[in-house]
Amino acid sequence: MPCLIPAQQLIGCENVQADGYGRMLMVPKFCRMAWRVDDMDDFTRRMGELFGFTFFTPGLIAEVYPDATFKVGFGEHGIEPIQPGAEGLGFAEGDHLIEIAVDVADAESVRARLKAAGHEPIAISYLPVPAVDEYLFGRDFHGIQFLACTEGVNEAQIRSELPFAALDDAKPPKVGCVTLVSEDIDALAASLKQCYDMEFHPFNPAGFGRRGLSGTHRVRLIEGPSALLDGNESALVSVDIVHHDVEGARATLEAAGYPVRHRQQLASGGFAYFFGPTVQGFPLSIYPESADAEMLGL
Repeated sequence: MPCLIPAQQLIGCENVQADGYGRMLMVPKFCRMAWRVDDMDDFTRRMGELFGFTFFTPGLIAEVYPDATFKVGFGEHGIEPIQPGAEGLGFAEGDHLIEIAVDVADAESVRARLKAAGHEPIAISYLPVPAVDEYLFGRDFHGIQFLACTEGVNEAQIRSELPFAALDDAKPPKVGCVTLVSEDIDALAASLKQCYDMEFHPFNPAGFGRRGLSGTHRVRLIEGPSALLDGNESALVSVDIVHHDVEGARATLEAAGYPVRHRQQLASGGFAYFFGPTVQGFPLSIYPESADAEMLGL
């Protein structure tokens, strides 16, 4: 959840646990990403036009910050736009990528490991329904802000207000994976394994860089340089949308003024399309459901 208080379906995951509904869940795994926007209404409207995405603001925001002017959008698709208000939002400064949120077996364990490695959370979010904290860590961690949250707690908080499917259970289109760029993907992967239990294996970066690492957690790492990364000012290369109608989505994006910058032929059939920055700079790729495992290098 985005209530942040400044505080200076795949096999191979390391931890499997049951949630409150008796389902077996695999962690660690990507659960959402947050992006700084300048105009929330414009961003959510245009993403709705492109993908049919809908957004809502959790009631917890108004309860905790009744006078705040910042805006937060949430949705089952895994995209969380945040618009800072007049009072500013420290953790949203710099890179438009505010967070990559990772579901873990125990956020407190992750916090302890990060503290031992010299990292303290820059923001803490308290979720009153499950009565737990989640932790956002700053860019002193390889230049990227990752958030650690215990599996299922965000869903429990939101379901106290309205029905809500976890990202794994939501229907496409939705975020299938995220692609990040780093100068040293080996060092980043090693730290993510040490602190978040995230395992990585090589995958074909398909023109995006010299090397790539990925995993069942749905976070892909790219090591440049490449022409496709030229001018990229964010650690986020792309939010990769898994879609049931990729060609239809491609046509919609192109009609909206976002041409395809790179086309990847898929062994499983069809293509993945990279558009780069789109609505308010939001970088996008789309790929078919049939290529889900291929995109992760599995």
